[in-house]
Amino acid sequence: MNKSIFFALTILLLASCRSTKVVEPTFSKAPKSDLLIESVKSAHFDFNSMSAKISGSYQDADQKFSFKGNVKIKKDSLIWVSISPGLGIELGRVLFDLDSMHFINRYEKTYQKRAYAELSEKIQSPVTYHRIQDLLIGNSLVKYHSRKYFSALIDQSFVLSSLSPRQTKKWSRSKKISVRDAYTLSISPLNSKIKTQEYRDFKQARLLHATYDHFESFNEIPLAKSIVLKIDAEKKVNLKLNYSKVILNTQIKTPFKVPDSYETIH
Repeated sequence: MNKSIFFALTILLLASCRSTKVVEPTFSKAPKSDLLIESVKSAHFDFNSMSAKISGSYQDADQKFSFKGNVKIKKDSLIWVSISPGLGIELGRVLFDLDSMHFINRYEKTYQKRAYAELSEKIQSPVTYHRIQDLLIGNSLVKYHSRKYFSALIDQSFVLSSLSPRQTKKWSRSKKISVRDAYTLSISPLNSKIKTQEYRDFKQARLLHATYDHFESFNEIPLAKSIVLKIDAEKKVNLKLNYSKVILNTQIKTPFKVPDSYETIH
């Protein structure tokens, strides 16, 4: 074959094998708030049961550590977590039911039970079973019916907030806060999934912020496999969580038996 023809065919082949860059659409404005709320609801991650491997890190003012483990969720019923720092040795086991958190500490051989009201006081942020479940699967923390919401387009993300742009601008200039709390979502225009959600209590100077990334589709609904949770109050908490080997809607076992020799901490 003529060398020039061979060279031309080679260039043509390489060009045809190059990946085509996907151009994402741009938006000039956000949908009205009621339409945006409905789109967020339709993109909520729905399941009957979920199990996954987890890894991540935890940090507060007193401690910092990395962990691995497993999480299992029975929707609207219980959340079971097993934590192993390494070598397959379980450090602790946590069970969240509709009323309380239960914790078995394998290292100290102790067991404790804490009501959500007590946990809320300890971390200075409202805690309920459903709030924990929604945070773990990336669903919104509020039900939207109790107040008015406003939509906006910021950096090509749809934003839904209980504060109007006028209120936000006014209160950013004033030291006087005339509202108690606010809830704000940053939403992907492409799939209506929550990218960030933030709950701020102005009166108590408390902030709960969650960031979601690395989405993977299960039953055509994306699930964030990377979560960063920050609590900014009198006690600051940072939690990073990554999912792998996610399995949905199968029978799961959540064993939680406290050995008789363990001390109960009240």
